[in-house]
Amino acid sequence: MAWAELPEECVAGILHHLLCLPDYSMFAGVCTRWRTIATRHLPPMQPWLFMPSTTATSFFCIPCERTHQGPRLPDNARGARFCGTFLECWVAAAEIPYDEPLPWNRFPALLNLRTGERVLLPRHLRTNNPGSTAINRIQTLVLSDSPSQTYRYWVAAIVSGKPNLMFWSNNMNEWAPPMLKWDSGFKIWQKMLPKDPIEDVKYFYGGPLGGGFYVLNNKEDLLVYTPKADDEHGELTMSSVKKFEVRRNPRSTMPGPGEVLGRYLVESQGDLAMVVRFVSTEKATVAFDVFKLELEPLSWKKITLDAFTDRRIFLVRGFSMVVEMRNPCLPSIYFLDDSARIDGAGASTSQAQQVQGPFPCGDTGRCCEQGIVRCLPREPPSDSSPWTWFYLPQNDGLREWYEMHVFKQQE
Repeated sequence: MAWAELPEECVAGILHHLLCLPDYSMFAGVCTRWRTIATRHLPPMQPWLFMPSTTATSFFCIPCERTHQGPRLPDNARGARFCGTFLECWVAAAEIPYDEPLPWNRFPALLNLRTGERVLLPRHLRTNNPGSTAINRIQTLVLSDSPSQTYRYWVAAIVSGKPNLMFWSNNMNEWAPPMLKWDSGFKIWQKMLPKDPIEDVKYFYGGPLGGGFYVLNNKEDLLVYTPKADDEHGELTMSSVKKFEVRRNPRSTMPGPGEVLGRYLVESQGDLAMVVRFVSTEKATVAFDVFKLELEPLSWKKITLDAFTDRRIFLVRGFSMVVEMRNPCLPSIYFLDDSARIDGAGASTSQAQQVQGPFPCGDTGRCCEQGIVRCLPREPPSDSSPWTWFYLPQNDGLREWYEMHVFKQQE
């Protein structure tokens, strides 16, 4: 039998062992029939490790543990500090120059590294008093959906100082504070801000406590900010802002000696979970605890990592992701260096520090049954930005990605 005539189930069986995207693309480039079968058996969307720098940006592949050349950064984004990541190759930059590279021409932006699309974000916050003010240093940008010109989406920003949280929607000229009504007054707005340091923010369409931006603080309480969907462009208010006091059930003890470095929100099969990260006195990650949100009574219930069998958790502030694997595998938590924090109300610990660079990247790896495995790159420190995850395109976008890699290999 000719290779091109192999039954589809045989070809699909081979594909199930090809989790590295370039390998997959080369397989799909053998012939038209294999390409057609490949598009019907897409690999699990495991993110690449995005390692930006001012000189050469590279991407590390988890399945094959090799570094690949990914999409080229736009010239004006080279050396930018990236502060967010999202599906379909979208990343967020804290500042990029617009037109001329002058200090007053730098804006936060959303960039699609596959298509080249760019969405510039405002530099100012609209308030009732004094009316408009410059925003503080952006720590993390969180999206409700992929940027689009055809539907409305929202962006939340964790910033240093006060305010520590603000929102934006497409076609708005300024950031907006969390307000129920614009005529509520400045003091009402201040009361709606998180009072405790923010650990993580994540958007849920149908979360267990309703849809909206879930804000996790260092007391492990949740605040849910729900943007008003029918507000006119240019104005953004909340339909509701709710705070939920959540306690651990039962309360766990911290591995000692050590301390909590960070807390992350993740969603898996409809459940909301919190991942708590512990570091040693030497500031190296030593353990993780995972908690599932229980509604009655409202509490964080500790669960074992076995609850995520055949799933992998990729941690990053603003968009941690659970990937369901196609083949049986041990549950794992992949983590990046989170030792560098930014001063201000949005920071997680009192030991946070203002970081200009280089950005440390030595505390990376995977947590599994064997403990902490240092399977990710750890050096050298980045001169421009913390490392983050890069989420590959799906469906039609993935087919285009295949072709791009095949053409590169054939050149």
